[in-house]
Amino acid sequence: MADMHHLVAVEKADAAAAYSALTTQDGITAWWTSRADVPGAAVGDMLKMSFPDAPITWDMRIEQVDEPLRLEWLCAGGPPGWETTRVRWDVEANETGVVVRLDHEGFAAVDDMFRIVTVGWAQMLLSLKAYLETGVRKPFFNF
Repeated sequence: MADMHHLVAVEKADAAAAYSALTTQDGITAWWTSRADVPGAAVGDMLKMSFPDAPITWDMRIEQVDEPLRLEWLCAGGPPGWETTRVRWDVEANETGVVVRLDHEGFAAVDDMFRIVTVGWAQMLLSLKAYLETGVRKPFFNF
């Protein structure tokens, strides 16, 4: 199995704002993709994200919620290599803001898809950071 681990420090943001950006329609569409269906933030809820030129949605079922500190998704549908992987978000407040940790675990191998996703998550975390620090809505994938 192959896992990826990322961290981004966000200044002048609090844990509640970071958690909201990860769990609400308004939040996810502000930094990740402008086409997202986020019905709620409870265990069992299914998020569906769309991306340009992709004929499928990325379907994430919420598996764990510990507001505002932790959120975990199980990928229930998406491109090859994603299904059954797990995405865990941890939010930790500190003296200057928050640290957001992302762990995406369960890839079968370190193949091209894994490498693409690793770079993609790094870009998404920078988009999340910009949104939380400025309040400016600018989804990385904007239809």
